[in-house]
Amino acid sequence: MAFDTKMFGEKLRRYREQLQLSLDEVATKTGVVKSRLEDLEGGLNEPTGDEILIFSDFYKQDYVYFISNQQKAASEQIDILYRQYGTDFTKEDRWAIQEFMFLCECEELVFKAIEFEKIDFDFIPSGNFYKAHGQQAAAKLRSKLGFQPIVAIPNPYQILRKLGIHIFRRQLSNSNISGLFIAHPVAGKCVLINYSEDIYRQNFTLAHEIAHAIFDHQENVNVSYEHYRSSQKLDLREVRANEFASSFLIPKEIFSRVKGSQWTDESFRTLAKRLQVNAEPLSIAMMNADAITYVQQEYFRTLKINPADKIDPELKDLSSKMYEAKSKLLQRGVSDFYVKKCYEAYDKGAISSGRLADMMLCNENELVGLLNLFNLQLTYDN
Repeated sequence: MAFDTKMFGEKLRRYREQLQLSLDEVATKTGVVKSRLEDLEGGLNEPTGDEILIFSDFYKQDYVYFISNQQKAASEQIDILYRQYGTDFTKEDRWAIQEFMFLCECEELVFKAIEFEKIDFDFIPSGNFYKAHGQQAAAKLRSKLGFQPIVAIPNPYQILRKLGIHIFRRQLSNSNISGLFIAHPVAGKCVLINYSEDIYRQNFTLAHEIAHAIFDHQENVNVSYEHYRSSQKLDLREVRANEFASSFLIPKEIFSRVKGSQWTDESFRTLAKRLQVNAEPLSIAMMNADAITYVQQEYFRTLKINPADKIDPELKDLSSKMYEAKSKLLQRGVSDFYVKKCYEAYDKGAISSGRLADMMLCNENELVGLLNLFNLQLTYDN
């Protein structure tokens, strides 16, 4: 099949517009002159092999997408995202989402290369009581993962990645965005959590977005906000996702042994630390389980949780230098889990060191130092 220059040009233009970049900016960043970019986007000329590689690297997209005549790629889903929520995403956030989509595709490739054994889970809701759907699905998933109702989830990120859903964190400039879900046409279910939030808030947002992955994956995209808009308050899907998150992280059986007046500030904070959740969702869950009264809930919801207790499991017990280095990686989505899975693919010979560097969002010179943070090293024989 002949190369379709018009389709290629449309792909280039779509990515540039999604990232709110001008032709001058792309020309500066890629080294391809503006007049040449105009001709390529207009479908007037066929790109060279070098140009295809330049654009695939710059836009974080597999070069095969650019040379094929098929349209199936994350850009279509991102178009939907920005049509619905575009005004909420800054230029910097759009680039973060571009890299997030790239990381999801990379992780999916790695999962296939290393034959990652994910836990299959599905839930078919019955009836139209959305809160019950959330409660039932959470109980079923906890059971599937091997957790008794009274047991706290020790590390939600580690546990929920077992589902094979692509979960990443990125620091977003819009602090009101807690997280989002995208049904990627190639990678499948993808979840992004705003790393700007404290780890307890992240945990709840993660469970909330997992609910959207379970129930609402056919909707293609969903954005969740820290402070609900009026439309979200009336959205039963958001109600269900909140109920799922609460039931998954804070099951009502937790409160079976302690009632009403027995709760003190100290015992409440201890439980928040054990469950790794903030005061507001915990107090609401307690009231709904009849463990405290409405008056107590109004008091406990504003109780300050000690920031020193909010420890990110991935950054626990690190030196200050190591903490700073790894937290910077997490801000861009590069987690301990992701690094080790990508390295496993490299160690098996499924990807080259150059490809590994691309997946780590760095160059080959930076790769050695990055791997050292995780006690890994290149073998130079792949």
